[in-house]
Amino acid sequence: MPADPPSLLLIAALFVAAAAGWLLARYRSGARPDAASRQNSQQLSEDYFRGLGFLLDEEPDKALEVFLRMVDVDNDTVETHFALGYLYRRRGEVERAIRVHESIMSRSSLRDEHRVHAMFALGEDYFRAGLFDRAERLFLQLADGGGRHVAALRYLLRIYEQQRDWEQAIAVHRRLVAVASPEHPTAIAHYHCEIAEQLRAQGDFDGARQQLHSARDAQRNFPRGALIRADIALDMNQPELAALLCQRAVELHPKLLTLALPRVMRAMRGTDAVEIERRFRAWIRPDPVARAELAYAAIVAGLEQEPFVIECLPDLLREDPTLGEIVSATSGDPAHLTAEQRAALATALGRILRRTQRYRCVDCGFASASHFWQCPGCRSWDAFAPVALLDLTPGMHRR
Repeated sequence: MPADPPSLLLIAALFVAAAAGWLLARYRSGARPDAASRQNSQQLSEDYFRGLGFLLDEEPDKALEVFLRMVDVDNDTVETHFALGYLYRRRGEVERAIRVHESIMSRSSLRDEHRVHAMFALGEDYFRAGLFDRAERLFLQLADGGGRHVAALRYLLRIYEQQRDWEQAIAVHRRLVAVASPEHPTAIAHYHCEIAEQLRAQGDFDGARQQLHSARDAQRNFPRGALIRADIALDMNQPELAALLCQRAVELHPKLLTLALPRVMRAMRGTDAVEIERRFRAWIRPDPVARAELAYAAIVAGLEQEPFVIECLPDLLREDPTLGEIVSATSGDPAHLTAEQRAALATALGRILRRTQRYRCVDCGFASASHFWQCPGCRSWDAFAPVALLDLTPGMHRR
């Protein structure tokens, strides 16, 4: 497939850089222009124009082969090759970046710092290409010491997270904490929670609790741990404990309302309406903003017909300008809606919200209808939050 013009210009610029690097190396060497050097100069000229011919014919792969032969990788010209590999990877042409960095690695005369640089760059290429096993081998070597060991540990964390190898992620995170600050301090608590979720699914509640204790040791007042403990309580037919744990999780992190409310309803299954109303009455605060958030979270969670939602719905209409204006234009003052109108409106909102992106990453803007503890877009932990208000244009928020 023909290369696009920027790719051709990139390789052409690097051909110029290659010629300049070769001439600079000859100048630094101080060698006299003997017969051998004149022959090398002639060969350089022939390779140079052959490579340019391939560029004009839009054959960048052949031009790259000429380039790699044209300038031997040594300590004077290696930076030119690093620049070529970096630009290829930045443009998404990872296979070409790999070829460049493998060519550097094949040379035995490089200084140690250049070899470490090439190993790290090749590991980045493999990671970008999804060749995690190859990238892991290189980063494990680099993580044992040297100037790139911290960055190598960070890449290993990303590899183990994507492979969901939580035990390895815990081990690497501990190594990273010993030498530098981790990018996401709560990550290790999530690793333990991920293992706890797996053990709970297998029916190993004792093992899951042990992992949750480790998560609590790593991160005090960790709301995800409280939700998993609530799930275990529900599995063991302890609904009252589950409801209390959910309430604790919301106290720690109010934005988890949308996750806690369905668990509370599961815990209250089989309970009469009076008891359900009593339970949720403790969640209803006089603050209109809090009442609006409770109504929105309950509708998102599929509880739009519960009496406490109908009661708090006018607060949601006042706090959400877009929704409030729509209701005012069609039904009059939201504060004066009848109970039947509120119930119908809650049902309609439930249908709308279940078809929209209800959660968004506060770091990168990635939006989804489901909640994730780790953003699928930027891989940040604890960055996924429910959209606070009705969003009629979710695509506008994505970066």
